[in-house]
Amino acid sequence: MKSLNVFILGLIGLALVFEAVDAYCVLETHFPKPQIITHFGSKHWLTEATTISRDNYESIDLYCSKGFSINSNVEYNLLNEQKRINLTCYGDEFHTLWQSEEIQIVNLKCMDNQIYPMYESSTSMAACNEYMSLVVGQTFGEYGSIKSVAICYDIVKQQLKYVSYTAYPPKIKLIEQSEVGQLNHLGLDIEVIYSKNLFKSFSSLNIHEAFLKDKHLKTLFGSDTFEYANLIQDDALRSDLDQFQDMLSIVWLRALRNGNWRHFLNALRDASADAKYDVNVGVSGTIVMPTLHACDDNRTLSIELDSGDTVNVPAHIWAHVRPVEPTVNGTDEFVLVAHNSPFFTTRERNGLCESICHEVPWLQKSLFSRLRHYPVYGLVQCCKVIDVQHKLDHFPKLLTPMPELGLNPEIPVSTTTERAVNSL
Repeated sequence: MKSLNVFILGLIGLALVFEAVDAYCVLETHFPKPQIITHFGSKHWLTEATTISRDNYESIDLYCSKGFSINSNVEYNLLNEQKRINLTCYGDEFHTLWQSEEIQIVNLKCMDNQIYPMYESSTSMAACNEYMSLVVGQTFGEYGSIKSVAICYDIVKQQLKYVSYTAYPPKIKLIEQSEVGQLNHLGLDIEVIYSKNLFKSFSSLNIHEAFLKDKHLKTLFGSDTFEYANLIQDDALRSDLDQFQDMLSIVWLRALRNGNWRHFLNALRDASADAKYDVNVGVSGTIVMPTLHACDDNRTLSIELDSGDTVNVPAHIWAHVRPVEPTVNGTDEFVLVAHNSPFFTTRERNGLCESICHEVPWLQKSLFSRLRHYPVYGLVQCCKVIDVQHKLDHFPKLLTPMPELGLNPEIPVSTTTERAVNSL
């Protein structure tokens, strides 16, 4: 895959050189800019269009997720809702078909910002039969598709179960009939018209103000201990998911998000240069605050907003990582459990599992490995799947029997991480 990407980058570079020298037609695109679908034999890929140049009689396919706004020699601001159009260069101008008639293109842009659409898959994600399996991606008909992430979501309760992706998509966005990793079996079957009005919308400012207004919370945490942000913090996926923040945002312990979780993602990014990893990410439990007065019971940490809504702060954020091509010793598969509570202590971690971070080859020499024991960066540990799959909320359970534990994987276990920790 790496050599193919290098080859494609070389082709793009050559194309730019030849366009500058031999181009016969030149077209300026406006913002939001369309994407170019480039074809080379059986391979197809996407690049962003800036200035489009082609020789006489050459054609080019352009893509806009919401259609095109075209200024032509016939009329300005023609709205074409087709996602894909073909332009052909001749006579110093690019031409295309509009309502069965040929027109000359003066300039064009996308009708809306280039965003990844959302689809519902008729094939369910693991342990998601009762909920919606949503896929963020693009389909290009006979050429194939590009899938970014999948989301298991309970639309009735407006509750995120978990998010799946394969780390990481290449910089060159190849359009393929099949792709490496766990999203391959999911379909882009029913397009979902995403609307923010369907979801409860909170902002970082809402959360910040709530901590300041609650005297008890302000005393304990001030205003900067927690922040409201997307569960998926991977730089390679962020732009694809920005529009879905209302579905995906959680309350993070700031030190964790900017500390060891970031260090873990950096290590995963480096490891994915040589291998592909399937990743599932979710949250579990609710933070329980310590007893501060003799008459107080333990209180779960929830934030009351002016809108009347309540936002719970998760106790744990988990990431199940497994190589697409399994290793011989299996040490590359583990569950990272990040403790989102400032009250969690290092000695409490053994109640969840015995950490195996030191056994994961690509973590051993990382910054994550050197800083994972320091609470100031957020406490984390690496667990075997079998140790935590029945303790973490919404974790897709293994489908294979586990006779050594006497567990039936078809029967859900109600134990959560929160109960496991509180029982210590």
